[in-house]
Order: sequence, then C-alpha cells, then structure tokens
Amino acid sequence: MNKVLQITLLALGAVSMTFLIGAIVLSALATIHGSSPARIDNVTAGPYQLKVSLYDYPANAGFALPFAIAPQAPAQGPLTFSVSSIPGRGVDATPVRASFNPDPHTPGGVQGNAEITVHGQWNLHITVSGPAGQGAVDVPVMATALPAIPSWFGWLLGLIPVYGIFAFLLVQRKWKGQQ
Repeated sequence: MNKVLQITLLALGAVSMTFLIGAIVLSALATIHGSSPARIDNVTAGPYQLKVSLYDYPANAGFALPFAIAPQAPAQGPLTFSVSSIPGRGVDATPVRASFNPDPHTPGGVQGNAEITVHGQWNLHITVSGPAGQGAVDVPVMATALPAIPSWFGWLLGLIPVYGIFAFLLVQRKWKGQQ
C-alpha cells in the first residue's frame, strides 16, 4: 500500500509541475509581441511622426500590452521616449509606466510592454524628445476583461481541498485496517 501511495503522489506532483510550467510559458509568451501587429496608428507627437504598433487589440485587462514605436522619418539625432498607460474617464486605476527597450529591427524605435490593469478605455501616453524638441501624444486603447471560467470548472477547482481531505481519510482508514 505504501508503494502505491508514493507512486500516486509522484504522479500528482508531475502533473502539477506540468501545469505550472505551462502557465509560466503562457504568461511569458503573452508579453512577447508577434510578427504582425493587431493595430497600427500613425500619430504626430509634436514635430515627430510616429508609427505605434499594438500587438494585442483590444488589450486584455490584467495583462501587459506589447507595443512598438517607430519614427516614420529618420531623426537627425537620438530620440528619447517615455511611455505610460493612463486610465481613461471612469476607469478606477492608476497610471502605470511602461517598460521598453530599443527595437533592434528599427533604428530609433522602441518595443515594450504597457500594463493595462483593469477593463475600460485607456490611453497609451507617449512623450518623445529629440533634436527637434519634445512632443507628446495619446493613443486610445480599449481593454476588455477575459471571460469568466465556467461554473462547473470553478466548482471542480474549488473542491480540490475536499478531495484531498477525502483521500487522506481513505488512506488513513485503510492503513488503520492493516494494523
């Protein structure tokens, strides 16, 4: 009986690790933008013409929104960007500064992720500074909530502790019967 219990626990641990690794991989893949953007906006930020690519549109609330910003015309010097996600009117959230890095495929461009914490209307606020001065622009972004899990799946997950207690009591009963 002890050997069967050990094998069962090992199998349960292996399945749990598989799900954990899968969740980590899916979370990492959600923040990496794909090869083609879902939406492209051509905007003007002061003296600069920019192409803003959003790789997930509408954005999923609670997840990072992958984006890329590229100047449409070569600048005479380096450009410095500041990007934040700003909640729109009626959205109860705080502004979040985006993380980004230089885009290796676009000279003067950047790519990164903006956190969109709750559903509703948001603005991707972009400030760019360069040799021609400073400019700012807001790119509207709609964030939708992910669908709820089915109620049967919620009950299945919620009752996991009850299943564990039942299995523990069953093993204890069989172990007590063997003595």
